[in-house]
Amino acid sequence: MNEIKTTVKVDFPDIDFPDDFTFDTVHPDGVFRFRFAWFNGRWNGWCRLPDGDTRAFGVLPNVISWTGFSDYGIALITDLTTIDRDGLSSVELVVISWG
Repeated sequence: MNEIKTTVKVDFPDIDFPDDFTFDTVHPDGVFRFRFAWFNGRWNGWCRLPDGDTRAFGVLPNVISWTGFSDYGIALITDLTTIDRDGLSSVELVVISWG
């Protein structure tokens, strides 16, 4: 597994979490664009990286996505065992940089 260099907390927008929403966040490496969509009974997530590459990630509690990549990872930190329709308000979204 890659060694974690930095973790940057991403603030969700101040919204009521509609079934499909997108937001940008400024990271030291550039702008990341996140999209979350509720379908098939679960949240689905995508992220456009500063270089324009778009990757899907699992909206799963305490799982690090993209461990096979050499640049970034995504994690959703929470005490929840599952992230249900209303669960995003209880999640801390983190962008991980690998060292």
